[in-house]
Amino acid sequence: MKTDLNRRHRDILNLILNAEEFITGNELAKLCNVTIRTIRRDIKKINDILKAYGVEIDSSLKKGYFLNKKNKDILKKNNIIRKVLDHEYIIEIPSLPIDRQMYILLKLTIKKYISVEELAEALYVSAATVNNDVVLINKWLKKDLKLRISYSLSKGITLKANEIEKRNIISWVLAVRLNISTVLKYWNYLFYDKEVIKVAREIYHIVSFETKKHNYYLSGHSAQLLCYEILVAFKRQKLGLNLIDVEDGKLMAVMLSIREKVEMKLGLKLLKAEWLNLQQYFKSKQFLKGTDIKNIETEEAVFIVEEFFRTLYKKYSIDLNCNTDNKYKLLLYVVPMINRLKYMHCIPNKIDEKVIKAYKTEFKMATEIKHIIKKKLNLDIRLIDLAYITVHLISMCGLWKYKLNTIIVCDYDESILSFIKDKVKNSLGEKLEISRVYDYQEFMYENEENLKNVDFIITTSTIADITNIPFVRINPEIEQSDIDMIAQYINNSRSM
Repeated sequence: MKTDLNRRHRDILNLILNAEEFITGNELAKLCNVTIRTIRRDIKKINDILKAYGVEIDSSLKKGYFLNKKNKDILKKNNIIRKVLDHEYIIEIPSLPIDRQMYILLKLTIKKYISVEELAEALYVSAATVNNDVVLINKWLKKDLKLRISYSLSKGITLKANEIEKRNIISWVLAVRLNISTVLKYWNYLFYDKEVIKVAREIYHIVSFETKKHNYYLSGHSAQLLCYEILVAFKRQKLGLNLIDVEDGKLMAVMLSIREKVEMKLGLKLLKAEWLNLQQYFKSKQFLKGTDIKNIETEEAVFIVEEFFRTLYKKYSIDLNCNTDNKYKLLLYVVPMINRLKYMHCIPNKIDEKVIKAYKTEFKMATEIKHIIKKKLNLDIRLIDLAYITVHLISMCGLWKYKLNTIIVCDYDESILSFIKDKVKNSLGEKLEISRVYDYQEFMYENEENLKNVDFIITTSTIADITNIPFVRINPEIEQSDIDMIAQYINNSRSM
């Protein structure tokens, strides 16, 4: 079924689907960064499309927009958002600046030269717009990857990068937004492959099982991104874009297991150099509590964490060594962070860096590690890493006691999980008991029998289309408005 729905329509429908009751036009306009007039026009267009499914968004002049239970069930059962709205988003010509820039960048990882005129024609924009996009891409490349796009008067534009660096670029782009529709859109720019999500899920099960078997626990986004990086390796090798300049070495037991199972599943083999490069990606991922620290720790990381703790004690009279779990949690973050800095890898879970403004004292303390890493390794830590370490410092103490049987669905790393737990505990410590943490994929495929006793879910992901268990969706930086939403649900549930 063909539609002319765009990305905003998908977001509007998702917001209404996730709303417990009503959401006003003003709220939708603010969240989508458009006028309320545009929202009204979009709602009409969405309803025209949904007629084929017997679904309609209802409205109330005073209360706003809503979907009744019957319509929500139809949307979930028919997977309409992904089948209808996502399809159009994936195949449409890039229109947003970010999508145009990702299109240009990804095309340059495949073709050595592309003329500005060719890009302007493909994107239905002017040559001046393409040139402006290239300027913005170069700013990003220089900042995060120390790379650039250059011009040739006779041949066009080219990406000054070797194959390893191009793989890094693809990983960074895929990590911009790890939702299914965006991955499919960007994957389409590269490989015109419609089966990537299905195959990635099959690989996810292998990666999840093998890593846990070897006592590694990856964050949900980390596991997802690793699956895509594995598939990129297979696709690039098939195109003859093999890795050459990879330092020879030994594959870890966990990577050997993943290699054996993935190659068997796909019926294809990757060169050892490819797996050695994937091993570096694996070492750069974010690990969760449960990971055997002996599997990942290095002498330099241990030195940096211990020196950081000594500095905090000396300057701020804070003794984080009093709890051995503090060192463990920080090592879980610092070890892969160092690997990311060395190999120019991306962090798969982005959080809002404004957390550093809300917690100025903790951020000031976190910056101490910046000087230690610069002196020890001559590496410059990124602001996003300082934001994560700030969150770690906020959440490095506290015990949690809750009563309402609650689970958390979260694809972020241990710092965010601890941060969410800590914030909830401080505000609602007598009302909730968190029995388990899931990443999105684990929750999606969980047996319903294992969820029958769950009363409530706190989630950073959209889960309205996969569960009927009451939930509140929060920001990973969990703010007071998020706490208020959780408290309101608890109060409402107790009064029923």
